[in-house]
Amino acid sequence: MIVCSCTVISDRDIEAALLEILNRPDAPIPTPGIVYRHLQKRMNCCGCAPLAVETIYNKVDELERKGLISPNVCASTRNKLLEFAAWSSRVRSKGKDAACAEIHAEDGPLKVA
Repeated sequence: MIVCSCTVISDRDIEAALLEILNRPDAPIPTPGIVYRHLQKRMNCCGCAPLAVETIYNKVDELERKGLISPNVCASTRNKLLEFAAWSSRVRSKGKDAACAEIHAEDGPLKVA
């Protein structure tokens, strides 16, 4: 399934990125920004952000069920993703342009995770 049509990111791309990101000893919160940077992409219109968050959340659960990531990492990630989803909801209420500007301000230069 295509999650972001602007940068052509699929759910499989997100799953592969999550496996690499979450199996690192210093694993960051797998926000869309972290996952997109890992894939060497950037959000363009930010219309995919809600679907990206949902896909990340679902893939983390799926990877845990398959035993590909630690349940401890999964629980921590799930809590952090719920916090991010609440933040994202607040940002969305400001409007798409303001949300995109805020996301890009946090991104900084494109780097590979």
